Amino acid sequence: MTETPEKSSFGSRLGHNFLTGMFLVLPLGLTLYVISFLVGLIASPVESIFQAVFPLFFPNKEGMPDFKTGLNHAVLVLASALVMAVILTGLGFLSKRLFGKLLQRWFASLLERMPGLGALYNSIRQMVDALSGRNKDTFRRVVMVEFPRPGMWTIAFVTHEQPTVFSQAIGKPVVNVFIPAAPAPTTGVILHLSPDEVRETKLTVGEALGLLMSFGSVIPKSADKS
Repeated sequence: MTETPEKSSFGSRLGHNFLTGMFLVLPLGLTLYVISFLVGLIASPVESIFQAVFPLFFPNKEGMPDFKTGLNHAVLVLASALVMAVILTGLGFLSKRLFGKLLQRWFASLLERMPGLGALYNSIRQMVDALSGRNKDTFRRVVMVEFPRPGMWTIAFVTHEQPTVFSQAIGKPVVNVFIPAAPAPTTGVILHLSPDEVRETKLTVGEALGLLMSFGSVIPKSADKS
């Protein structure tokens, strides 16, 4: 005797359709949210200057548009983001020239002399350089390690091949590995492991970062790694 499929109720079908629609729109919504956040973040310095300068053109404050809400505020944010993008592009262009490199080194050395602030700036700069690909020595290679317990494996980046100070303390050769958190690989934990506890992969740093930020869903094809 064949079993007849159980009929779903109208409420369950409605809920299923709602969830299907929500997960369909969710990637687009998150993308727009991230873009909106980045635009606001980039625009904020220039927007503050505009907000301070505008009243100078309206001494009596009569007829001055309201740039704090509504369409005027949206236009101000977009204009501020555009101005800031031009400034950042110009800084990036100058940083590749001799004068820009000298200025960057001078500014970095100035910050590094400041107690506390120097160490923070150095750490953030190294992390940004590693994630942007400017410093390929920070994340040397992508590996797999057993974490948080034996039998469970996770992605890690080798950050130092022979940390003498830790090898001497432990009494055997170790390598430094950074285990990033997903989907924000700028946070994580550092482990000091024996070389035989590290399993090599053929992933590039960029592919590993994409894997982490996609919750493990974007995996390079094995054919590409042959």
